[in-house]
Amino acid sequence: MTTLPTLFETFLSDIRPQDEHNDAYKEGHETLRDHLQNDDDIDEFYVADFLQGSYRRWTALRPQEDEKSDVDVVFVSDLSSDLDTDVALRKCEPFLDEHYEGQWEPNAHSYKIEEEEVEIDLVLTAAPSEATREAVKSLGSLDVGTALSPDDLSTVAEALNMSADGDDEWKDEPLKIPHRDENEWENTHPLATIAFTVNKNDITDGHYVNVVKAIKWWRRTKTPDVEGPTSYPLEHIVGQCCPDDIDSVAEGVTRTLEELTRQFKTDALAEETPVLPAHGLPRTPENDVLKQIDGKDFAAFYDEAEDAAALARTALDEEDKETSRDYWYQLFGEKFPPFGSDDDSDDGGKKAMSVGSSSQVEDPSDHQFAESDS
Repeated sequence: MTTLPTLFETFLSDIRPQDEHNDAYKEGHETLRDHLQNDDDIDEFYVADFLQGSYRRWTALRPQEDEKSDVDVVFVSDLSSDLDTDVALRKCEPFLDEHYEGQWEPNAHSYKIEEEEVEIDLVLTAAPSEATREAVKSLGSLDVGTALSPDDLSTVAEALNMSADGDDEWKDEPLKIPHRDENEWENTHPLATIAFTVNKNDITDGHYVNVVKAIKWWRRTKTPDVEGPTSYPLEHIVGQCCPDDIDSVAEGVTRTLEELTRQFKTDALAEETPVLPAHGLPRTPENDVLKQIDGKDFAAFYDEAEDAAALARTALDEEDKETSRDYWYQLFGEKFPPFGSDDDSDDGGKKAMSVGSSSQVEDPSDHQFAESDS
């Protein structure tokens, strides 16, 4: 098995958001969150705020040339879900007019705020219980730095295990998110999605988030014209298919793509989209992460994933390192580096590389939230 850890580390450092993107994320979300925490207009229904999406889950890619950095901020309120959704959402608008006049517009679930270097989604939610409110307060109090470490992940895990009673009641109590067009409140569980990522990353010795990024990169660069899952739906599929016992990113990418082709072959042959419930929510049509994806589009995506799985297996099993590198280059494109002066002979399960060494934080996505393909 040829895993090329040094080349993968270089590849991953290049496809993550870079310093300038992280600076834009940080300035944008810190300014918005400061406004949320100190504004008199929303103080009467403000509970907490926290970051969500791939920025919070460490799974984002660097923006493409025509994209802005994108970050999602969840505004947790104590508004009643008995309110009409339009009424609830309009309560945010005096705040937006005061701090972001001329820069915001409504989406189905959120408000998009356009700044010069960053796009922010402000997502209003209602917290139904005290346990959930305490959990989001704990998560919201954490700082998000520009580089990750295993300590960052454990800190998030500790925050998600906190509640008013010191337990994890929040796991059974999703947030409510208003759907403007349907005039109904839907269940959403970004905390469960973050918790899944933290746990999965720990089980895989820190490789999971990089497997997600690598497969997202393949999807973005090699299959851009193929319809089907991207962004968070693709990440959710990777979470479903990534084995726990991987020892490198190369192995993780290969076995995840192979598992994808095993799990979803019947669906693809029938041109049907599989049903994958969102983390923390029951298996119902409303909670299906892939509900917006057409069966024929899923089948087209599956065909590409099947070819990618075969190519990744060839690269992983190839004993000659330079030949193996050439196969990975075919899979990932020009961002996958050539051999340099560094010896790439180590066998590669370096956890520090997986979560952090040249790692940098990133953003956007969640099952009920609109997201870009990062």
